[in-house]
Amino acid sequence: MTLGADRLSALAAPGLSLAQTMKLVAEIEAEAPATVASLAISAGSTIDLLGLFLRKHALLAGVRLSVSQGQFDDPVGDAERFAAQGVEHLLIAPFFDLLAPAFEAQVGRLSAELIDAREAEIRARYRLAFQKGAGFRTIFLADFHRFGPPAPGGDATDVVLARFNAALREEAAAFANVRRIDMSGLVAEVGRSAAFDPRFYLRNKAPYSATLLDAWARQVTALSRGYGAQFRKALVLDCDNTLWGGVLGEDLVAGVKLGPHDYPGAVYWRAQQVFAGLRREGVLLCLCSKNNPQDVEEMFDTHPDMVLTSDDIILKKVNWREKVENLREIAADLNIGLDSLVFLDDSDFECEAVRRQLPMVSVFQTPANLPAYLGVMEDIRSLFLAGGVSDESRAKTDQYRQRALALEAQQAFESHEDYLASLQMTVRVARNDAAQAARISELSQKSNQFNLTTRRYAVAEIQALMASDAADVWSVEVADRFGKAGLTGVIVARYAPGEVRIENLLMSCRVLGRGVEFALWAPVLAAASARGCVTLAADYRPSAKNAQVADYYDRLGLIRVGEADGAGRYAHAIEGLTLPPTPWICLVDD
Repeated sequence: MTLGADRLSALAAPGLSLAQTMKLVAEIEAEAPATVASLAISAGSTIDLLGLFLRKHALLAGVRLSVSQGQFDDPVGDAERFAAQGVEHLLIAPFFDLLAPAFEAQVGRLSAELIDAREAEIRARYRLAFQKGAGFRTIFLADFHRFGPPAPGGDATDVVLARFNAALREEAAAFANVRRIDMSGLVAEVGRSAAFDPRFYLRNKAPYSATLLDAWARQVTALSRGYGAQFRKALVLDCDNTLWGGVLGEDLVAGVKLGPHDYPGAVYWRAQQVFAGLRREGVLLCLCSKNNPQDVEEMFDTHPDMVLTSDDIILKKVNWREKVENLREIAADLNIGLDSLVFLDDSDFECEAVRRQLPMVSVFQTPANLPAYLGVMEDIRSLFLAGGVSDESRAKTDQYRQRALALEAQQAFESHEDYLASLQMTVRVARNDAAQAARISELSQKSNQFNLTTRRYAVAEIQALMASDAADVWSVEVADRFGKAGLTGVIVARYAPGEVRIENLLMSCRVLGRGVEFALWAPVLAAASARGCVTLAADYRPSAKNAQVADYYDRLGLIRVGEADGAGRYAHAIEGLTLPPTPWICLVDD
């Protein structure tokens, strides 16, 4: 294991002192991870130490995070200033007790008119902050919460608190880049007595303990999906002592522990409920188990308390081979990167082997202390679901199953072209479809392999491009006889006199190899010609993951004309460009 990996393991260990955390963060940052992100904090209390913990959890996600501190209680000014500086993320942290001196203590004695005025001020202030911050990739909004303990049965403070938080939610709802942080939930997670330090609050308006700030930073990192570095797609599950208690080959179907009522079977039954919920949210479930395939099939088919079904599992590697080898095959079969996999197993040996040989795979271990399994499941859930899930992402399992059926059907044809024709593919290319803005942004964050420049876009950036007279955003949807693949491609085009320049082209790996990447150009070029453009220009910027498209523009027929800023530059006259033929595709231009 490398020195850097040793330091990361130490940084992830529980119980670190503040001095140890500061030392490790500084040492690891000096090694400069390749991925760099920026975040600014705009707070209504003193939370300078939050920056340290944000940097800590970013490093654990493989990202070096630059953190800036804003002015005290100035969300509008901070949003405007940091957006102009090009900062990517903004964290806004209002504090309920500082809305007025000792606001929480005296709220029960305040007039209804004053509370109405304070709510109107909150709405106007944060609406303007969100407007100024529309260009941020993400705004993390911490909601209001109590500092003092709640009164038995509730009190006026709870009523006003809920009202102000509802106002924040309503104002934030119009801005797709806002992600809410449940501060009351964080306080409950760490415990009220561990969350606050009245000494520092009364002296310095610094209410939060290091424990609370650490949990807060961890949630922000999860909500950001590792600042764009972590987009997990598949959960790979062991079977014995992970999906059920016991060893299937020894205990047989009737002897394993699984069921809703009795311990320890209830723990595994609940785990399966969580995994089934993840499947409904679009997570791809796979099996990787050293077992007899027939035994596992029997368990899925006949055990009365199995929650998961065979249809929930997109891919099964049930055999006696090394799990590292099986994980490589799973990634290849699904056409996703190994860094898109999360692996869950009870074995120390298997978990350590994967950590050492496939460090890009996120590894979780089923704990020997079974009640702790609930916490592991929550960590896995947050890794997949933090930041929200689109309706299209929820359909991922069906889309990958359609891909598997298509690959199976391919074996019946003598030529690849005959097979493609049999798919009855329809490709819909739409210009500036505002309803797709959030999904386009999501695809830009996730797509790595077929991504010509790896440029990422916030929702607000996509919306601005769609509204601009000097740009178009083209979205590509694919369907075939096996079903709909949904949004699978994006072209961002910018116009200059006589020229259309492709700022980025990206596609989902689900439809690669079908000719979609060539068929989509006809409406794009027609629209450019109608605007008076005579030249198509484009760049290829190499990354660690997009080598497979290094020659894409060559295959499209463009001419390499040089390099600039590390990118290969291509161009061709639109009129003389002959696109590769794709007669098996029915193109629909919206």
